[in-house]
Amino acid sequence: MFKDYKFSKLFKAPQDIYPDKDPLDLDAVKKVKPLVRFLSRYFRPSYTGLENIPNEGPALLVGNHGIIGFDAVFIFMAIFEATGRVPRGIGDYHLFLDPISRKFWTSMGAFSGTRENAERFLKAGHLVNVYPGGARDAWKGPEGCYKLHWEKSYGFIEVAMKTGAPIILHIGIGIDDTYRIFGKIRLLGKIFGHSKYELPVLFGLGLLPLPVKFSYYISEMIHVEGGPDDVLDYDLVKENHQKIWDIGTQMIADGLQKRKSIWFG
Repeated sequence: MFKDYKFSKLFKAPQDIYPDKDPLDLDAVKKVKPLVRFLSRYFRPSYTGLENIPNEGPALLVGNHGIIGFDAVFIFMAIFEATGRVPRGIGDYHLFLDPISRKFWTSMGAFSGTRENAERFLKAGHLVNVYPGGARDAWKGPEGCYKLHWEKSYGFIEVAMKTGAPIILHIGIGIDDTYRIFGKIRLLGKIFGHSKYELPVLFGLGLLPLPVKFSYYISEMIHVEGGPDDVLDYDLVKENHQKIWDIGTQMIADGLQKRKSIWFG
């Protein structure tokens, strides 16, 4: 029934966003700060390395998503409060298909995850955030917790090479402990056109997430090898990708080793 069906076919939505017509609404961002602060009492996030986020100039922020992906609001707001800069978030294009959802997310600083959008905002000097694991990361099964789901994601490396922007990794610990995962709903993957959209079956405090502690670790700037003319060099792209993956994997291992309890960090 759903073999040839994709949710995206229902809408014809523009995906391009331009810095000179930036839809970011700082007043709207500030209005959600009290909500994030309230939620912070529940997850008690801590941050190590916020000083590595530059106060000006471009950087490509690269992170690991927690279950469902709501954890992103904490690192985004922490960066905003520390630097006054709103990271521009690359999001799954399904978030931007209908006009209401698109208006909300773009007002928060997000945009559809095309390389062209990312390159435009990096070249304009913005912080751009990407979760290379995307839906594979946010809707992971139990076997995928605290692993980087980047094996099919080379685009962020090519964007860094084309723009010359440094990469800054931010790794969350605790974000994969908010729910217990019991399986996945396969039907949704067929409806949305890819197995990565199979919804996990979750249980926390009922539907609420467990009140675990979030700890974020932020790396120093990492410069990849090569430039715009080297993005067609697959071996170099793969080498850069492996380098970033190895650093991120080690950051996860170090963060887990430092943690004494999922409840208190």
